[in-house]
Amino acid sequence: MNLEFIVKWPIIASYDVLKLEMTILDYAVFSILAISIVLSIVRGMVRELLSLVSWVIAFMVANSFVMDFIRILPLSITGESFRMLISFSALFLSTLLVMSMLTILVSSLIKTAGLGLVDRFFGALFGFVRGALIVLLMTLLAGLTSFPQESFWEKAALRKSLETAATIAAPWLPYDLSKQINYKN
Repeated sequence: MNLEFIVKWPIIASYDVLKLEMTILDYAVFSILAISIVLSIVRGMVRELLSLVSWVIAFMVANSFVMDFIRILPLSITGESFRMLISFSALFLSTLLVMSMLTILVSSLIKTAGLGLVDRFFGALFGFVRGALIVLLMTLLAGLTSFPQESFWEKAALRKSLETAATIAAPWLPYDLSKQINYKN
């Protein structure tokens, strides 16, 4: 049933949009998807994936070596929390910078190899998936607020599709959090 919904979602959502008046929520969803797709087409899938991996690696490096880096900071930087913040930030940003240079290098090699069009096509697919995940996250977060009771939400053409997707995803969240998500009045 869940897989069936995932496959049919674009058709269901299109039908919902055609038969109902759109609200700010619908425009926001389409804007998020469009921006994500366009950015990914411009950047390409390889660059998008390496960028995502770069953030994960930067976090892991900063988290793993923060205590070692604190020891080499000047003693003029006082306060343990501040020293930790400086250390973590320096490691995170420097790792992100190195990974960004590597990403640019690999991306240029892909273009040189003549795979730019394929890279951009898969970038568009990546952008759609990323945009859909952002919309799903925002829908889950909205279920923790009073937004679902607002008229812009209740009258949205995509409301049923968004709520169904969030309801399917909610069991993957921590139980205490998922039981607080509510789209009913």
